[in-house]
Amino acid sequence: MTCFFGSMGAALADPVELVLRDGSFSISGTLTSFDREIYQIQSEFGQLSLAADMVVCRGATCPTLSASPENVALSSDESLNSALLMPLIQSFAERQGYSYQLSQEMAAQITLFDPKNGEARAVFTISDRNSGDAILDILDDRTNFALTLRAPTQEEQAALKENMFGTLDHPQNSMVLAWQDLYLYSEPSNPNRFITMSQLVAMLGEKPGLWPLTASMQYPAFLTGQEDQTQALRQLLRIFDAARPMPPKGVNTPGRLTVSANQITQDTLVQVSLGCGQLMAPPEIQAPMHPLRAPIYLIAAPKKMQNITRAFWAFLLTPEAQDAVRTLGFISRSPKKTEIHGQSGLLINAILNTDMDMRTEDLRLAVLNLNGYERLSLTFRFLGGTQIMNADSQSNLKFLKRLFVAGYFEGRDVMFVGFSDSQGSADGNVQISLDRARAVRATIATLLDDAPLSNGFEVLGLGEGLPLACNDTAWGQNQNRRVEIWVK
Repeated sequence: MTCFFGSMGAALADPVELVLRDGSFSISGTLTSFDREIYQIQSEFGQLSLAADMVVCRGATCPTLSASPENVALSSDESLNSALLMPLIQSFAERQGYSYQLSQEMAAQITLFDPKNGEARAVFTISDRNSGDAILDILDDRTNFALTLRAPTQEEQAALKENMFGTLDHPQNSMVLAWQDLYLYSEPSNPNRFITMSQLVAMLGEKPGLWPLTASMQYPAFLTGQEDQTQALRQLLRIFDAARPMPPKGVNTPGRLTVSANQITQDTLVQVSLGCGQLMAPPEIQAPMHPLRAPIYLIAAPKKMQNITRAFWAFLLTPEAQDAVRTLGFISRSPKKTEIHGQSGLLINAILNTDMDMRTEDLRLAVLNLNGYERLSLTFRFLGGTQIMNADSQSNLKFLKRLFVAGYFEGRDVMFVGFSDSQGSADGNVQISLDRARAVRATIATLLDDAPLSNGFEVLGLGEGLPLACNDTAWGQNQNRRVEIWVK
């Protein structure tokens, strides 16, 4: 444990006494560590741990509780430091009632003060690190949190799992803090400006990958851009094989495809359609979400969090923090409603993405049951053929719980609606989609001790109905295996 009161040598040889605040019990021994929350004492009964808020420490070697502020280190991509992290820390300070001051010496350091006595309570320091180096900082115990533009690679996941003694997708170890849209740009000499998601997967997944045939021309596809963003795109498309060689430096190729988080110019912007085949939805009927939406991950170091560090972690999944994420220009979990009809194009896009052999009755059932409801943007996704939520959905559970506790759903009819991809039989897909809806509802009921869940919170399984994307790619199948929250 981290100590806040000097050396652990001979100075601690003198015994201390820990006394319950009501005076009913006391224990004496040698204080071995203190982390602002827990006293560790070597007593005649062996090593004991006592909570600081329950006892009073008496003795010459007792620590001064206000001696040192918490040091909270964050490793993050430079693009996220001032645009996301620093404003969130300031929002957290205001929410908790702290005053704060930006460092004059360090550009990415902020100190939180107790407004009553002016004592420094915590110092947040942000280091500019790419995603790989930020994860290394976690493994080397140099940081409390790593904010990454992509998910850890398989090798990084293995190292983190060994280091954390648990899985990375556990909500205590990581969360999706926000999402950002990725944009694709082609070379000016390439006439392709519209491709489908299926074509994009084929371009980047095949060896060699080729652009769609346009004007009797076809080009080899090469993906360029910041390394974290190219990896994020490949993870998003579920292309996990090794990247193909890049063209020689200085050689211009019409097949170059550049990924960026910035909207640079419309002249070479490549629009990616969710529609199956070559069919493109009209411009006024866009998909209900940007297809290239990549998660931003926050990974916590595998060590005990102190008071303010733990409070900051919990704050990030509150509606207030997620509203701040949205205000800062990122995609958040803040509830956003979409009607089944209207300009969102939800129903029309579902028809465009429907497999030819899909049962018409499934689509009809979806429209009949959801007419009058609005869909929230919060979505839970699953591994193929299972009721197991993927890693990105785990932190959605905590946020949904907070919405229930805050009374967001009070007076509303709520329906947990499950969907599947098109793999397997239609009847089997209806059943597994219903099982998934029940699983999410049961998990929320457990988190809430069943209290706020009334008979108005129903479940519905629609199988392959209302697909968000084509089922001809792993990405599309993953998008369609989901549970949504619908309200009216």
